[in-house]
Amino acid sequence: MRKTNINDYMDDIEKVGTESSPAVAVRTVGRFFSGLFRAIISILCIALIAGIVVGTPIVMYVIDIANEPTGIDLRARKLNLTSNIYVYNKEGEAVKYQQLYSSENRVWVDYKDIPKQMKDAMIAIEDKRFHDHKGVDWVRTGGAIISLATGSDSYGGSTLTQQLIKNVTKDNEVSINRKLREVFRALKLEKEYTKDEILEAYLNIVNFGGNTGGVQAAANMYFGKNIQDCSIAECAAIAGITQNPSLYNPLYFPDYNKERRETVLQAMFDQEMITRAEYADSLEESKNMKFITDESESDEEDYNPDEEEDDISNVQNWYIDAMLRQVQADIAEVYNVGTDVAEERLYTEGLNIYCAMDLDMQEYAEKYFTSLDTPYDENLEIGYTMTALDGRIIATVGSRNQKTGNLLYDRANVAALQPGSTIKPIGAYPLTIENKYYNFSSTIADQPIEEWDYTEGYWKPGPNNWYGYYTEKLTICDAIEWSSNAAAARALQLVGVENSYSFVTGKLGFTHLAEQDSKNLAGLSIGGLNGGVTATEMAAAYSIYGNGGRYYKPYTYYYVTDQNGNVVLDNRDNVPLQALSTETAYIMNRLLNYNVNNSYHTRAGSTRVSGWDTIGKTGTTDDTKDSWFCGLSPICAAALWTGYDTPTVINAPNYAVDCWQDLMEHYLSDKEVVQYEPAEGVTQIRFCKTSGLLATETCEYTGLGYYTTDNIPGYCNGECLKKNETDTDTETESDSSDEQSDTESSGDENSDSDENSESSADSTSSEPVESEPEWWESQFGTP
Repeated sequence: MRKTNINDYMDDIEKVGTESSPAVAVRTVGRFFSGLFRAIISILCIALIAGIVVGTPIVMYVIDIANEPTGIDLRARKLNLTSNIYVYNKEGEAVKYQQLYSSENRVWVDYKDIPKQMKDAMIAIEDKRFHDHKGVDWVRTGGAIISLATGSDSYGGSTLTQQLIKNVTKDNEVSINRKLREVFRALKLEKEYTKDEILEAYLNIVNFGGNTGGVQAAANMYFGKNIQDCSIAECAAIAGITQNPSLYNPLYFPDYNKERRETVLQAMFDQEMITRAEYADSLEESKNMKFITDESESDEEDYNPDEEEDDISNVQNWYIDAMLRQVQADIAEVYNVGTDVAEERLYTEGLNIYCAMDLDMQEYAEKYFTSLDTPYDENLEIGYTMTALDGRIIATVGSRNQKTGNLLYDRANVAALQPGSTIKPIGAYPLTIENKYYNFSSTIADQPIEEWDYTEGYWKPGPNNWYGYYTEKLTICDAIEWSSNAAAARALQLVGVENSYSFVTGKLGFTHLAEQDSKNLAGLSIGGLNGGVTATEMAAAYSIYGNGGRYYKPYTYYYVTDQNGNVVLDNRDNVPLQALSTETAYIMNRLLNYNVNNSYHTRAGSTRVSGWDTIGKTGTTDDTKDSWFCGLSPICAAALWTGYDTPTVINAPNYAVDCWQDLMEHYLSDKEVVQYEPAEGVTQIRFCKTSGLLATETCEYTGLGYYTTDNIPGYCNGECLKKNETDTDTETESDSSDEQSDTESSGDENSDSDENSESSADSTSSEPVESEPEWWESQFGTP
């Protein structure tokens, strides 16, 4: 019988002593060790496979870190180079527009002017093998990693090169990941720069307490003298500060500094950097060392080689503010450094930034808003962004007031705002079209959701419509034109809040939403967000309806080069994300066109620009505390918010619509008229505005609908005639309700209709049936 486990072999071994045949014993022992060998081999193979599975991603991760650029230019830091901003004129030529200066008053001391005792003191206490290693002291680094792995967050091991990197990148994370990145950067830095250059940079950049950067600032602050004039003991006092700039600051903790500087002197003596006599003299000096405690005793101006300060008094426009924030963020991301380090690079490394601003439009927009007359809302604020359909920001304005400083609070690019009903064509409806739940003219219930608002222990129905009542149902195109809250909420409920949240955050670049918005039905349907949106995000989101459903990340610069002309940042190949199919994007485009050209319940129709197909959506929030218009033309999109920094009722909420139209009209005034590119997979067919089905000869009110071939409705069977007979009274009530909407509203959009008193009957017949006799044959093919 075949033996299946080790106990069987052991039983045989025990029998050996009682059996007479030695061959049995040999055979049994052989089987035992053969099985044991196979088990060991199996375990080793499993361990090897597991090691490969687990180790491969780790190796790839380490390789990725090793291939990261250092992002450090020590020579540029030394030179404190001025960066330049270029804009393009009408001839397409890049013209220097503005210079960027550092506001830091750092005095850089050349290597040859730093005394030997200062260099020796720093090497002795921080990195005694500095001249021998290649950037990393592997013995000390290994110990530091072990210390970290065992749970200690206070470990040494960094060379001067690594410390320099940490100070330049401001990467203070306590992790193995940071240590690995630091190691590879140090190895690269030592290949790019000499030891003297690295030590010079270290002594000019590292913090020496009291916000002093570099040994010159430290010598002046603590001793009131030039670093060249500092004694060995004074250099030791400065060198000792770097390990803990707060604890060893001699102005606040003189005893700790005394202990530390004498440790530095001991290290210098042990490493034969100073003689015994110099060591003794320095210890004696250390006992009674004096420090400057009054800034008036300092002669700092004697050591500042620049008599003229950088001129930073010029106020830059809102576009430059936004661009500098974006360049800073991109430097931080690309080079994996902190934003403060990125800012320093921006102002000191001689970068050349090729700005994407349309200077004429930017100047016009800023002048337009500062001269805007708002007699009923004197303190009304605005946030405005216009973008090309490829993501380029054309112009942006963060306030309607005269700009008095740089990098101020920006209501267009920084402020997270409540979007009101402008969110409906973004969060509620597009996925219903994309997923074939609805088509251009599908009907949707304009009725409350029973479990809408859970308060006081029970569910309340909602949302309320701004026009104060509910209809039985609306077509999708009319639901958008009426700005129905109930219909939008039902549309979002159908596609799922989480799906919409994933769409706007993953495909439309919304970064200011809150996690609760992924579960909040009101947020992405009618605009009651826990987070918010920026005007720039909204302009970019609406752009997808003019470019075939492609989302482009908004950008303010074309590209950036370093002082040597090497491209370090580049937006010229701004690769889009296909957010929606071209068919869905075009259908949404036509829905927004319908909204503007059949506008009887909101003021969207006031945004028309003669000769151009401008489309979009109005939006207000509860009690009209925010007012928007977001829309586009065939060459650009724009979003305009009006409101108050502290939400307050807007007395005249029409500014958003009127200003949007004025600015769009100005920008398009010298442009050649073009049209949106139709989607090949979309068919134009007339539909019955009453039933939402394809129109027949019996349909009185029709419009032109846009459908994909796999989502075309059936023909109207005459039910529109029955509905028109029963809805006459309702339409009359609708007229009077529209006129009272300001006082009756309690939903999201409150006052979009204050200037629209046209009848509901006119609304349904606003797009007349074509008079050509052949329209029927041309439109009614086989669906």
